[in-house]
Amino acid sequence: MLDHIEFPREFDRNEPSVSALGTENTGQELIELATRRAGRQDLADADILDVGCGVRFTQTIVNRKIPIGSYTGIEVCRPIVAYLKEAVESRDRRFRFAHWDVHNAMYNPEGELRLEELDALPIGGTFELIWLFSVFTHLDERDAEAMLRLLRGHVRSRGKLLFSVFIDPDLEGFEDRVPGSPLLKAYYGRRIMDRLVERAGWRVHAFYQRDFTKPIVDCYVCEPSGP
Repeated sequence: MLDHIEFPREFDRNEPSVSALGTENTGQELIELATRRAGRQDLADADILDVGCGVRFTQTIVNRKIPIGSYTGIEVCRPIVAYLKEAVESRDRRFRFAHWDVHNAMYNPEGELRLEELDALPIGGTFELIWLFSVFTHLDERDAEAMLRLLRGHVRSRGKLLFSVFIDPDLEGFEDRVPGSPLLKAYYGRRIMDRLVERAGWRVHAFYQRDFTKPIVDCYVCEPSGP
C-alpha cells in the first residue's frame, strides 16, 4: 500500500482559485462532503468510481490516509492515466484507472468516441458511490443524458451517484454560457436536469444549491429508480 505520492504540477487541471486552496485541502473537503451527502459515515468499505478523476483525489486518499474500499478513476487525459497506472495502480491494489478517449469540446476536442454511441464505460464492475466533479459542468444536454445512462449500469442497488452541475433556476432548458469557449460553463434548468436524471433510470435523492464556502457548485445526489 502506498504511503505517499506527489504528482507533477502539470497534472493539476483545477481552476487556479481552487488550486490555490491546496490540492489535498480541497480533495479532503470534497471527499468528506460526498461521504456525508451519500449518507455514509465513511468510505472504508465503499467501492468508489470517479469519472474525470484527475489526480487530486488519489493524492488526497494516499497522503491523508483516508480509508476506502477501492477507488476506480476514469480520465480523458492519457498522460495522467499512464502516470497513475505506473505510480499508483501498480503499487496499491485499492486503485485502478482507465483512459477514456471520449469527445468533449472543452477537455478533449480530438476524442474519437462519442458518448451517445457507447454502451458502457471503459471499466467493468459496479460501485456503492459514483461521483463526478466538474464534468456535467462541461457537458451539453445530449452528452449529459448519455453519461447518466452509462453510469446507471455501474451502480449497485443501494448505491448513490453524486455530480456537480451549474443550475440556473430561471432557465427552462440548457445554455452554453461563454461564447467562443465551448462548454466552459454549461448551465441547466432544474426541470430539464430532473428529466434527464429520470429518463436514465435514476431518481433524485437530494439537490444542494451552491454553498460559496465550499469548493463545489450545485450538486445532485441520485439513486437507482429500479432493479
